[in-house]
Amino acid sequence: MAYGGDFFAVEATYTLDNGNTMAVQLSYESGRKSLKLDGVLNRQLSSLVSMVKVIYLAPDDVQLVNGSPRLRRQYFDMAISQLFPEYLVTLRQYLHVVDQRNALLKQDFSSAQKAVWDQRFAEKLCEVYAFRKRYLEIFNTAFRESYANISESFLGLRVEYRSLLKDAFGADEERVLAALDEIKGREKTWQRTLVGSHLDDYSFRFGEHSLRAFASGGQKRMAVIILKLVQAALVQELTNIHPVMLFDDIFAELDTEHSHRIRELCGKRFQSIIASPKADIRDIFIDYPVISPGAE
Repeated sequence: MAYGGDFFAVEATYTLDNGNTMAVQLSYESGRKSLKLDGVLNRQLSSLVSMVKVIYLAPDDVQLVNGSPRLRRQYFDMAISQLFPEYLVTLRQYLHVVDQRNALLKQDFSSAQKAVWDQRFAEKLCEVYAFRKRYLEIFNTAFRESYANISESFLGLRVEYRSLLKDAFGADEERVLAALDEIKGREKTWQRTLVGSHLDDYSFRFGEHSLRAFASGGQKRMAVIILKLVQAALVQELTNIHPVMLFDDIFAELDTEHSHRIRELCGKRFQSIIASPKADIRDIFIDYPVISPGAE
């Protein structure tokens, strides 16, 4: 690709757990992205997500705690799709319904038109909630059973779901429709959908306390690392695919004890690639080959 050009492509060869290899190409040209698997154009991202599981860790991950609800939704949407690739299709359908419903609310409409889109919205929203509920149940159980002993500082850590819809995970289509009826005046005024999974949030908790409000910067960083280690373990256990872990300079602000604990939790279950300017990281990941800048 030439600097300033309108095309680029990234290619990689990925070895699957069954020993077969797969060529992956992601490209961008004239404002359009495309995915090719073994040279064949594929329009479904879920096809790649179902086979290649990559988990990326970076210092900016602390924004999963401190940042906006949108960042947390994006993270958990991808984490859920790694276990259940069909979730991406469901989520895409739901967001399409939200877009169509919002367009309707911006114009004059009949009660019959609104009823059609309300019903579709309720159906897809309940499907999204079913996936999110299942993932959080699996995640919180895995943490309690396998990762709670990483440090006494993290006993009681869990993720809760926060929704504008009361008891969202227990809601059925009828209750969603009732909620829409209650806010129909506000929705007409604001001309957009005011409830649903596209507005919901996830909360990291220490017992009854919010991690965002009560934890130190170091505790937040470590909590997010734990989050992703649990994600990796679930991918391996539930899909039988070994994920690739990409550690991008996350050890710079961790003490030696926690760095060693992360090494123990990774074990040999995952392929781990670590980028770090600290030479002493080699003393922790002592059996890992070293690739230095400029090395052939």
